[in-house]
Amino acid sequence: MAIALTLLHSLISFVVGSVGMGLGSLILSGALTFGFNRTMVQIYRGETPQFETYFDGFQHFLQTLILFLLITAICMVGFVMLLIPGLIAAVGLSQAFYVLQDRPELGAIEALKESWRLVWSQGNFWKVVGLGFLSLFVILLGALAFGIGLFFAIPVVSVAGAGLYDELKGPSFDSEGVHFV
Repeated sequence: MAIALTLLHSLISFVVGSVGMGLGSLILSGALTFGFNRTMVQIYRGETPQFETYFDGFQHFLQTLILFLLITAICMVGFVMLLIPGLIAAVGLSQAFYVLQDRPELGAIEALKESWRLVWSQGNFWKVVGLGFLSLFVILLGALAFGIGLFFAIPVVSVAGAGLYDELKGPSFDSEGVHFV
């Protein structure tokens, strides 16, 4: 299932990216990322996502667009300042789409804050960085396998990212976003 959804996401992202010299990608990437992350989280949690789940981001279109634009702008400013602030911003905001897909009522700004909190609490920063390096290594190995390995590497990395989010989130929220604490 993860392989099929990754192929679907890649195909749709390619088509959308070719519209209007990348304008389609700028406008739709947030909604598509939301849906893709939601399906990967469901797979990680042992659920079987429905095909329509991939398009759930369009139900929260404005929030996903704002979130995508904010993450892009913050990381770009960080990278312009120097490489390290951009990397710190990217790591700190890396969980924002997972947070939003789990709790869409939060909105973009609160999802950014929650992502930052998840990453920077209890030494989680290094877990996120570690998975990032491991993911890069797995994808490079997939590419070295004549590119065919990417059909397996990208879904594995995507589901692992969903698993990292669940670990960082901990038991304070259930899968419907109901707060236990």
